[in-house]
Amino acid sequence: MPAKTQDINKLLEIADNLYEVAMVVARRSRQINEEHYQKKRDRQILEELEGGFEEDFLNEEEEASSKANAEPEENPINHALDDFKATRLEFQFETLRR
Repeated sequence: MPAKTQDINKLLEIADNLYEVAMVVARRSRQINEEHYQKKRDRQILEELEGGFEEDFLNEEEEASSKANAEPEENPINHALDDFKATRLEFQFETLRR
């Protein structure tokens, strides 16, 4: 799912500037992506340990049909923006002293 267009004014109601929004959303997006990758890797390891994962067993047609029937994955940026707009994320930036 592609990223959605956002209303900047709504984002600025939560943060002081767009830089903060971009930094917080980018960090949360990376966390979500890492969590997704780790879950996928854990599932693959469990399947290998159980002996249920054999690449030779799956043919190309089965792989294509399983990918076609799978639900589209949500874009981590959309998920992070939803968390940000729902104020589920806590963040604080240190101010620079001159």
